[in-house]
Amino acid sequence: MTHFSFAMVQKQYAPAEGTHKRRMSLMTETIARGALEGSAFPPSAKCPDFPLATFFYLDAAPTDADLMTTMRKIVAFENLKSKVVPDGKKKHGYVWEEVVDIEASLAGHVTRVEVQSEQELCEKMDALLVSPLDTTRPLWDVCVLTLKTGADWVPSPGGPKRKPPVVCVRVSHAVGDGLSLVNVLTHLTDGDAALLDFKRRSLGKKTTVMQYMTSPSILAAFIVWVFNCIAAVLAAVSTPVGRRDSHTAFYDATETVRYSGSRKMITCEGFKLADIKAVKTKFGCTVNDVVCACLAGALHRYDNEMTKRNESVSNDSSSKNNKKIYAKTPYTRAAIAIPFIDGRPKDPLFLCNRWTFVSLVLATGFGKTIVDRLRLTKRRCDLMKTTPAAHALAALNVVAANLLGPAFQSQTIYDVMSKHTMVFTNVPGPTKAITLFNGKKVQAMTFAVSNLINQVSVMSYDGAMGFSLVVDPEKTVDSYLVGEYFADELKELMAVEA
Repeated sequence: MTHFSFAMVQKQYAPAEGTHKRRMSLMTETIARGALEGSAFPPSAKCPDFPLATFFYLDAAPTDADLMTTMRKIVAFENLKSKVVPDGKKKHGYVWEEVVDIEASLAGHVTRVEVQSEQELCEKMDALLVSPLDTTRPLWDVCVLTLKTGADWVPSPGGPKRKPPVVCVRVSHAVGDGLSLVNVLTHLTDGDAALLDFKRRSLGKKTTVMQYMTSPSILAAFIVWVFNCIAAVLAAVSTPVGRRDSHTAFYDATETVRYSGSRKMITCEGFKLADIKAVKTKFGCTVNDVVCACLAGALHRYDNEMTKRNESVSNDSSSKNNKKIYAKTPYTRAAIAIPFIDGRPKDPLFLCNRWTFVSLVLATGFGKTIVDRLRLTKRRCDLMKTTPAAHALAALNVVAANLLGPAFQSQTIYDVMSKHTMVFTNVPGPTKAITLFNGKKVQAMTFAVSNLINQVSVMSYDGAMGFSLVVDPEKTVDSYLVGEYFADELKELMAVEA
């Protein structure tokens, strides 16, 4: 990982000209430009800037006074009490400008909606994922969703976890990355909110120069590692001009990737964190290894199911033209959001964007057991963590922005993203139940975000892990099956011997 001092961070975010203005990092400015100018992607993608959304299922609806108590905590963070404004000295450049009288305008960040059915709640949640934030004020808002008294409630596959009340807190990614926003959540709780430790697997003891000189096996391993690093860097920087993923039921490789104007959130059933950890211990891997292996198996099963449906369509002479042909040996990748741990300020109120994407080839091929998928996933994740691919992509973004300008940078971001089947992100959450909004118990949480391509988001809470899918419902039909298949894959892993 790249190291730099806190003094460098302070210089990077030093106040701009004017009393209440602060400069942004390159990554933050890129995302802020997308929020202000409509998208971080080129106009041909027709893709707006999507907010990050967390849905809190509460035991009681908060009053306006309850909301105000929490919102006063929100604006303790500089990025959350500042709006994005043009730099003035730099074309397409932006800075943070503090809203001095922020408390006087907090009520304007809140909306309340009463729904009459589960379907209406789903529609409103989907709308919150794609509606842009108001850029004339700090980039966040709160929506309180309640259920009309006496309304019918008929659960649907992939629908919300519980009945309202639900509070949706939306925030722009420009405010901070996942690890930064976890700090915000910790600060907002009414009491203690211990979070999952964000740890990497130990890579063992450091090898000395003498060991390299006297041990042929260690030297050979070092040479292999060097070649792996070179290959990983070349693969990373060539992603924008490289191959697209295969055509599958979860990724349409037959058309140009662009936003269709429609997104749907699928809430998958949660699973016990203890079960994931038991598998992790049994196979000597990480939680992310287990999740990615089960996800690969779930996508394989989903492809099989959609293939069967296509075969039934092909038997209907009137529908032959509607048959879809999926790749038999799919090349399926997830663009995984990877945070840089090193170089972060120790101040928990300091929010930043220190992350990038890396490509992980998922073990979705035929003829593999779930154990095969886990072992292959572990090898690929280990390689991903020990090579500088993440830094290569981060450097590519810097070069694209500083040397070739915002238009080229946005095209590069699109070229990288559009080649992948999905974006995958894993957010560590509180390890025990918390209360928000002046004592309202959080019974469940769902984190979700829309994207140019399908998005899979995992979040832990109170001893459980759940995940959401945000997909184009016209192209990815019955995607709730992915969640069901994921549970089946995890059960198989739990049942087999190490």
